[in-house]
Amino acid sequence: MSRIIRNVVLAAWCGVASPAVAESVVAAITPPLPKMALPSPDIPQGAALDAEAFTPVSMPVHDAMAPVADMVMRQANISNFGSACGPSLSMAVAIDAMLAVRVSAPCIPYDMVRLEHEGLSFTVPMPMTGELDLLLPALTADAVVKVYLSDGTVLSADAEVPDARNYARVALQWDGVDPGALVAKAPKALDGTLMHLGQSVDAKGSVLHVFSSRMDTQTASGVVRLSVLAPVTASNCRSGHEARVRRGVPGEPAATYDLRLKGLGCDAIGESLELKNVLQDLQLSQY
Repeated sequence: MSRIIRNVVLAAWCGVASPAVAESVVAAITPPLPKMALPSPDIPQGAALDAEAFTPVSMPVHDAMAPVADMVMRQANISNFGSACGPSLSMAVAIDAMLAVRVSAPCIPYDMVRLEHEGLSFTVPMPMTGELDLLLPALTADAVVKVYLSDGTVLSADAEVPDARNYARVALQWDGVDPGALVAKAPKALDGTLMHLGQSVDAKGSVLHVFSSRMDTQTASGVVRLSVLAPVTASNCRSGHEARVRRGVPGEPAATYDLRLKGLGCDAIGESLELKNVLQDLQLSQY
């Protein structure tokens, strides 16, 4: 039908057929429109129509949001690396009477945490992954380590370190922005190591310095001279330094005490003073 109309119109346009002929052909093949409305279907009088009212079903808001809330809660307990947020502390005994400490807190990366052992502590930032691994000299054979997280969580772990009884260890905790240092001077024949732990970037921070020497394998006798190196800065020139010392030597009772170093005045800013009379030297004897 459409082909006939197209040919007629094309013939009229080319002059073969007149426009009137084309219009008459189109009109002839186009069905007429109805001139009146179509009748509605007849419904017998008295007939009842079965019709049910539409009742919309709505889900309660709390039920609809429950899956979303559950998903949000699950996401809130997962770190950026996909691990669970729950913090944990594990500890194992390592060589040389050391403690291999592992702190896991994936959802507080970069936050400062405080580790405490035998009354001394130090602060350290969590890595980006939220997994912190470090070695800590055991200051006692019955070692207990506590970790204080920035969200208030306290973790604890313990381990038996029998080899710690064979070590002489002097530990010095410094508090504040500009911590000092523990200095140990000993003859080359005397075996000893000095370890620095922690970072202190504000008044709440602390560092820990630990000198260790194994006593049961000493092949020489001598004295380890212990002293304190204290920098004078704008933050401590008036207030001074605060520190804590723990001394543990085989055959001697362990001792822990506080040090309060008086400020030297701000005219001394930039100087570093070595205080040689605040710590007792270590007398090491051939075993």
